[in-house]
Amino acid sequence: MEDGAASFQPDVLPLVHRNPSPGCGPRTDGSWYTIFPVPPNYRYPANVTLSIVCDLLLGRRRSFVRDAAELAKGIRRFRIIGTIPPDTNPLLFLINHYSRPGFQAWWIAIGLESAVGREMHWSMTSAWTFPDPLRSRLITPLTEWTLARVARMYGFTLMPPMPPRPQDAARRADSVRRILRAARVSRPPMAMAPEGMDSPDGRLMRPPPGAGRFIAHLADAGYTLVPVGAYEDDDGFSLKFGSAFRLPTFTPPDPQVRERETVRIVMRSIAALLPDSLRGIYS
Repeated sequence: MEDGAASFQPDVLPLVHRNPSPGCGPRTDGSWYTIFPVPPNYRYPANVTLSIVCDLLLGRRRSFVRDAAELAKGIRRFRIIGTIPPDTNPLLFLINHYSRPGFQAWWIAIGLESAVGREMHWSMTSAWTFPDPLRSRLITPLTEWTLARVARMYGFTLMPPMPPRPQDAARRADSVRRILRAARVSRPPMAMAPEGMDSPDGRLMRPPPGAGRFIAHLADAGYTLVPVGAYEDDDGFSLKFGSAFRLPTFTPPDPQVRERETVRIVMRSIAALLPDSLRGIYS
């Protein structure tokens, strides 16, 4: 292991065993029964949750790495697999945008931030959008207000929502410029999900146009790429870290070729860390 690296093996964090109460047991088919309510797989520790909500309303700054460490305790079964490289070079963590009904995407950010244990710069959506006009008018404005305050509280960069809306082109370009400026000046660890939005079935899907170019710009700024696979299995949530790598030099440096090849390299490196059922088009 490299000097200063944080190494994690499967199940190094305490796990809560499935259905540990005396009122449960195995059925003959291998499944479990219980006469008591089963604890949720994801819960929000009351003390830190109330503190976050209070500071969100008051507009106070907070440390995401400290909050994530506390919130991650609410994940019922949490496995960290693989080796996290030392931050001798600035790191860009690239993770799949895993989703399913009932699973909120912020658990991915909470899990990754708590596993890395460093204050990272995240880009996050500026709103939740919906295909129907009712939710678009009622819920989207509320999420815009809330997510803007979350971004200010933690120092994140807001990105216009996916799929792209024509009116957001200038805002998206401005967000990209601010992230690249931070990458060249303060050089914090960064994290992003190239897909930019939930997949309908949880499987990997192709990132939107421009994602590869954005990642390549960060690589040009000196960032080493670290693929991470996020998935659930056996009632647990796992983060699997792959080997850090640098993008190859593309010759000739055609922008379209670089975009296509960067996406291919990055998404296949993430796919290699996921179960077959989640690899989607990158199987």
